Amino acid sequence: MRNLIFSACTLLSILTSNKLFAQDDAEKKDMKKLQGAYSLASGEFKGKALSAESIKGASIIIDKNSYNVKIGETTIIGTQKLSPGKSPKEIDAMGTEGPNQGLTLGIYKLENGEFTVCFAAPGKDRPKEFTSKSGTGEFMHIWKKK
Repeated sequence: MRNLIFSACTLLSILTSNKLFAQDDAEKKDMKKLQGAYSLASGEFKGKALSAESIKGASIIIDKNSYNVKIGETTIIGTQKLSPGKSPKEIDAMGTEGPNQGLTLGIYKLENGEFTVCFAAPGKDRPKEFTSKSGTGEFMHIWKKK
């Protein structure tokens, strides 16, 4: 009986660690894809499209798990953690400088050189879809890789 319990625990441990390694690999793969400089192609804030003036010159630089966003005169600095095994893929941003300091929950996708992200308002539940319409995310940005 003791051997059976030990064998079951060992098997469970192996299966769990394999799943964790797969998650780590997926996160590393997406983090590698994400690296670089982007310009803001479009976005929404609370259900309204961002103006061309607010988009003009907006940029983000992602280096490892750190980000530096510039939108107009505003700079936002922080770190992020990706969870690509979720559907939609999840991103947790930890702002350290600028507005939105603290933990902000979001979703993301990486497609065709674009990084699309949708974040909830600080302290709110993670959005489930890529929109900032009432009751969903606070803002959504589509960043185009430079």
